[in-house]
Amino acid sequence: MLTKLQRARAGSLATFGALALAAALVDLGRFHRLEHGDSLVPVLVSLQRWTFFYWDQERYGMLVPLLALPVRDPLANLLLQRFLLVLAGLATVVLLARHALAGRDWRLAGALAAGLVLLSWPAPWAFEYLGDQPYGLSLALALAGLAVAEPTGGERAGRARLGAGLALVVLAHWVNAATALLLLPLAVARTVVDRHEGAGREEVRRRLLLEAGLLLAGLAAGQAMLRLWPVVTGNPLRLHVAPLPIGEWPGAWGALLGRAWREAGPLPAALGATAASGLALLLLPAFRPLLRPALLRAAALVLTALGYALLTGTVAWVRENAYHWRYLAPSAVLCEVAAASLLAEPLSRAVRLARPALAAAVALLPALALVAAGPPSPGGVRADLDRVAGARTEDVLAAGCELVTGDYWSVWPTVFHAALVAAERGEPARLRGLCHRSNPTVPDWWERREGIRICAARGAEAESERWLRTYHLWPVRLLERRATVDVVTPAGSRP
Repeated sequence: MLTKLQRARAGSLATFGALALAAALVDLGRFHRLEHGDSLVPVLVSLQRWTFFYWDQERYGMLVPLLALPVRDPLANLLLQRFLLVLAGLATVVLLARHALAGRDWRLAGALAAGLVLLSWPAPWAFEYLGDQPYGLSLALALAGLAVAEPTGGERAGRARLGAGLALVVLAHWVNAATALLLLPLAVARTVVDRHEGAGREEVRRRLLLEAGLLLAGLAAGQAMLRLWPVVTGNPLRLHVAPLPIGEWPGAWGALLGRAWREAGPLPAALGATAASGLALLLLPAFRPLLRPALLRAAALVLTALGYALLTGTVAWVRENAYHWRYLAPSAVLCEVAAASLLAEPLSRAVRLARPALAAAVALLPALALVAAGPPSPGGVRADLDRVAGARTEDVLAAGCELVTGDYWSVWPTVFHAALVAAERGEPARLRGLCHRSNPTVPDWWERREGIRICAARGAEAESERWLRTYHLWPVRLLERRATVDVVTPAGSRP
């Protein structure tokens, strides 16, 4: 017979194993139909020139491209990076449940919440959170760090575990310097609930001080990296996090939350149905004593989500990006865990339902990944990449261009796809981009600029001229015209 601890460990291993399988299925499904310039740049960071932060930016630490550096095949590199990000995004949901639902069956709540992410998030939301943005990875690292450093069996963690926990939290703030702005309020909210439920004052105080210390150290490290970046590189700090004037806050909140609501698809209905199902069970006489504690835990998560959303809405950078819903992904994840916790609470306390419910939830995760992303198909992934990134590849490779210029959303997919096709043909991948985020790769071609062949995207002549002037390659003379690009080369003398 397995002990309670052994059963818990087996349940954790099964949960995270199911998450890994679900991530692999998502990665090999139709997920890549939504690839775009921003999502493909980290693959090029790994293949062409690795930098500490995202190219020409200092808000997104390039940890995953660093891990993928040994993988030189473009397709394999892309798949590895996506797998790691999807796994981190799904693991974040389970780790949040573990973090916020002390003493509860967090495995069941986490599995239910991860299933909700796979089943109810619109495809663009799922791709941004699971495949493109840094939120899932940074939160997973920070939550894992807090878990490693927390006391076990009433005893404080040793120096090795504290050091490992701190390292993970610092890595999280390299990936996303604002991670603590979500987890610190959550730690405070959970502390209030713990005390309200009768947890010991000293135990709660030690846990809060430990987590706050780790998160503040991570936040300080993240800010130090940002401030040192201009000193080390000589490049100005581009981070723009100035707050909006207070008078604009209500309008900004309305715009941010309104856009998210309009584009959320079935997500609100799924959250409501899950929470309502849990409340219906909790109102039954057998489970009614669990109602108040369950509502308190869910309220801590929802209030933290709302506070983070309101804070996000006050940042000028969010307004400059048209109040895109991706900034609310962390809040959405907290709400998923809150809704799932209301359903998990009665299921986990029912003697005959607890184990079957967890087993069913864990087993369903890969199935829901199949529903969300379709059956795995490497050939399908390859065909999807052709559709989203391959419009100009044949012309660019046939023209022998070393640079491609035009609009941002065409240039980087073309550079990636050309590298992919060149690798399949056994040819060197020489093509570089000339648009926003090009600075790190300028040394790759600058010495050959006098006679370099440049493919300028047809239909993006204004953008092409702008970038050619920016990099002192204008004026140019036309060498040939192709269906999707004009082939040009610098003409005349330049600085």
